[in-house]
Amino acid sequence: MTVHVYGKKGCGKCEAAKDKLRRLGFDYVEHTLAYHVAHHDNWRNDNSVEVMAAHTQLDTMPLIKVGDQITDYPNAMKILRNCPSPVATTAVAS
Repeated sequence: MTVHVYGKKGCGKCEAAKDKLRRLGFDYVEHTLAYHVAHHDNWRNDNSVEVMAAHTQLDTMPLIKVGDQITDYPNAMKILRNCPSPVATTAVAS
């Protein structure tokens, strides 16, 4: 299972979440919210995770997408606790 971590540079909780995912063996893709908001055409209208982060949950960094569910760091860890832990690989998507 690949997890998506939506955060910002310099965010301590974002780094802690990625570190915990690595230690637990989960794959994740890192996304920088500022990049998506600046470079994603029609971002206000397409119902993407970037829109949710920018408009509704920006103060709960990082946002973590597990499957189809978008949640905060503590709740994501609760969800992942019940999933098998594959060998970790990490990807960065600007």
